[in-house]
Amino acid sequence: MKKFFLAAALLFAGISVSQADNNDRPISLDKLPAVAQNFLKSHFSNLTLAFAVEDPKIIGSEYEVTYTDRTEVDFRSNGEWSSVERKYDAVPATIVPKQIADYVAKSPYANQPIRKIERNAYTWEIELMNGLEIKFDKNFQVIEIDD
Repeated sequence: MKKFFLAAALLFAGISVSQADNNDRPISLDKLPAVAQNFLKSHFSNLTLAFAVEDPKIIGSEYEVTYTDRTEVDFRSNGEWSSVERKYDAVPATIVPKQIADYVAKSPYANQPIRKIERNAYTWEIELMNGLEIKFDKNFQVIEIDD
């Protein structure tokens, strides 16, 4: 009997997770959390919005904003940015931590702008315009370089 309940619970969990996937729905910028709205106004007010979507999760939602120049900004449910990717330009220097900017400036890649930056609780990752990816730990020590 325990096996039956365990199997049923696992089946229900799998169905719940699969139903939560790909439920993106279009939203307007004014539906984003205030923190996200302020971030976009501060750093991307000169760009034209293509679309914004909300991705509902089991707890909260995540958001993705895409501009016509293919700039993408992802936000967590609390409105804090989690990644910024620019196709043809550098990410705003004001969002790059000083330690990362200093590392790039002193490296052999100093002439390569940062086109993508991602952050989470444990790591930061950047991608330079030439495709080189550099991963930092939470103390901004390099832990991986991938070309």
